[in-house]
Amino acid sequence: MSWIEYTALGVTSLIFMIGLATSLLPVVPGSLIVWSGVIIHKLWMGDASVAWKIVIITGVITLVGQLADFVMGVWGARKFGASWKGALGAFIGAFVGFFLPPPLFWLIVGPVIGAIVGELLAGRTFKAGSKAGVGTVVGGIVAFALKFGLSVCVVSVFFLALVL
Repeated sequence: MSWIEYTALGVTSLIFMIGLATSLLPVVPGSLIVWSGVIIHKLWMGDASVAWKIVIITGVITLVGQLADFVMGVWGARKFGASWKGALGAFIGAFVGFFLPPPLFWLIVGPVIGAIVGELLAGRTFKAGSKAGVGTVVGGIVAFALKFGLSVCVVSVFFLALVL
């Protein structure tokens, strides 16, 4: 391997590490950062990189992870008995929480508060709202695990395709 190939692989690996670390955060597009590493390596190295088919496959995997990140909190709320207003409240809480400092705290607490408020606005009890809030947390945990796992899958597919 030449120094250019080592440099490209080093930069790509650094992008992968940053993406994997940020994929553990809610709403932050860590999996998109991981996929950008695949794209950057392909554009930088051309034919010495992975095939475009691999770029597309890893892009689809990334898209699934991003969609899951946005949907799982709402799914968890609904699974724990939330009304559509509670699920919408969870989604709005996640969105608003992204912009409030400290963001990590509000990205976790915002959907819970949103689900509770949504349930109260739907005329349900605080207990039902709290249950929806717990469902939002469960859905968020599932989303974190899924997004991180799919990001690891993208990195693995990239390196396997590069070596084989």
